[in-house]
Amino acid sequence: MRFLTKTALALAVLFIAFSAAPAAKADPIVISTGGFSLSNLGNNGGGVNGLDSLFGAAASSTHDIRPGSFIAALNPLSFTTGFTGLGSSGTYSFNVSQSLTINGVTRTVDMIGSITISPSVDTVRILSSAPLTFNFGTFSVDVAVLPLSIDGFDPGVACKTLNGQFTVRTNTNPVPEPAAICLLGLGLAGVAAKLRQRRRKYRERSV
Repeated sequence: MRFLTKTALALAVLFIAFSAAPAAKADPIVISTGGFSLSNLGNNGGGVNGLDSLFGAAASSTHDIRPGSFIAALNPLSFTTGFTGLGSSGTYSFNVSQSLTINGVTRTVDMIGSITISPSVDTVRILSSAPLTFNFGTFSVDVAVLPLSIDGFDPGVACKTLNGQFTVRTNTNPVPEPAAICLLGLGLAGVAAKLRQRRRKYRERSV
């Protein structure tokens, strides 16, 4: 009976350690982007080479892990306008991709944009992005790029910040971490070895 009590206590300690291990590793959310560069947006070949251009600088930020949503900067943007050629007025669509890393996990965020060329104002827009979800076992992070527009007056440079909305969700059935699984396995192996030892001694006494 005493052995069963010790076994139950050992299993309880193991399960507590198993459940606490993921929670103890509650590191902050670290977000970083690789940046991107686009040029000759709306240029029909008769304008100044390299303009209009949209440059998104790489950036990084750190946030606490809390259920809910927060806004974080993805890229400081620079929109450089210039002559794009006679007859280039109109609206043109484009695609842009960049790397997005959260806590060491890197994925690609794909965005859709457009540029509208007019005689006096050029406007570049980020319209939408493909949804992304990062799963870390105890929590997950949904990412959505927020739409924005930048007006540029020929010639010149206009700046804005591209932001993303990050939604943190706590998983009710977290994926066990390898360290916790190993700990539980070692504990169960120890209990099994102890049971075999007791059975062997019991057989020796019965002979």
